[in-house]
Amino acid sequence: MTIPVLLHIPHSSTLIPDEYRGAYSVDADALALENLRLTDLYTDELYILPGAERAVFPVSRFLVDAERFSDDAQESMAARGMGVLYTVTTQLTPLRPMPDAHLREELLNRYYHPHHNGLNAWADRALAAVGKCLLIDCHSFPSKSLPYELQNQSLERPEICIGTDSFHTPPALRAAMREYFEGLGYWTGIDEPFAGSLTPGAHYGRSAGVKSFMIEVRKDLYMNEANGDKLPRFNAVRDHLTGAMELAAQLV
Repeated sequence: MTIPVLLHIPHSSTLIPDEYRGAYSVDADALALENLRLTDLYTDELYILPGAERAVFPVSRFLVDAERFSDDAQESMAARGMGVLYTVTTQLTPLRPMPDAHLREELLNRYYHPHHNGLNAWADRALAAVGKCLLIDCHSFPSKSLPYELQNQSLERPEICIGTDSFHTPPALRAAMREYFEGLGYWTGIDEPFAGSLTPGAHYGRSAGVKSFMIEVRKDLYMNEANGDKLPRFNAVRDHLTGAMELAAQLV
């Protein structure tokens, strides 16, 4: 690998520590269903790249969402009750009351800020060492849209989504990712159904040496969305993702 690469895996966990479970309005079965619908299940196993570092967020997005802005005033999803701390389910029904200021600070200081500080520190080290680096934002998404989403609910969804940033994603990399996946027979969208790619905040829009793009794989390619079981294709999809990431690391 010619440059430092970080696999950012923010939504694979279903863990909500027991000390926080009492704050939820839904029972364990309902929360398990929400995790099945929205958690990027198995992405910590799907996205494998030898030699790359990994930043796997340790708790469920239903506790803290590492990919939202911490300031609700900056976060478009906060108006729907799904800012950094969700208060509604994917069906827009009550999940938990809005955490008070003390609990909000506790959750952000325990999980959110250390995670993002780690991303910034990784980019700092990489830039100091070789002058550039690549963050790959690793996700999956349901085959059918969920009520909470802002996108058109009726559109069919590509099998692979490549998310880009106008400053941090080189156009040649975006084109190569589309060509790679389409060459394997995948219906591939650019910034569809989800757009953008997380970049370490201290470097966002500032450090041209920090490159970033997102890969999202449609869940029904690798798992049974009704029960969470892995499909026989799981290993093949994993290998295809590894191939894409190896190519990306060579191109940056």
